[in-house]
Amino acid sequence: MVHSIVPLAVLEAVRNLDTPVEDGLTEFAEELLSKRLGLSATVTSQLAQYEALVRRDAGRRVARRAVKRLFFMSRAAASLSPRVLGFRVARSAARAVLGGELRREGHIPVVGVRDTFAVNATPDGTACTLYASGFSELLRLLIGFEGAMVHASCRAAGADRCEWRAAAPDPRHQ
Repeated sequence: MVHSIVPLAVLEAVRNLDTPVEDGLTEFAEELLSKRLGLSATVTSQLAQYEALVRRDAGRRVARRAVKRLFFMSRAAASLSPRVLGFRVARSAARAVLGGELRREGHIPVVGVRDTFAVNATPDGTACTLYASGFSELLRLLIGFEGAMVHASCRAAGADRCEWRAAAPDPRHQ
């Protein structure tokens, strides 16, 4: 299996090679751009998909490293009693590593982040994918959660904080 960063790097390289230099031929730019693979709509679409895959993978890696940094007793407690102790350990790790405030609304995990790091990094909010996958993986590792964290509100869209809510796994995939 090839890591998603490999095709992303290849497509970025093709795009960079096909990006025109300032050579005074701007009158022919539209005609020339349409013939450059790296600047096509297809490559742009593929770049977006691979960038999303890389962010999700990076979020999972962040969560795994956060769990490895926990004290042995915390990991052991989480595995023995995931619903109570695991959630407390996950709350602590979410705060320490991702700056998230993990809580439950009913029985549904909800995480909020007030920090502007993700929005500063990507003003359109695409970096929020990293947080979603990180929180989801953290919950999977510490409380056995199988599902996704849905981005319910985003600072990039004007909300006062980014928030993710747990969504149950799709029953068609079980």
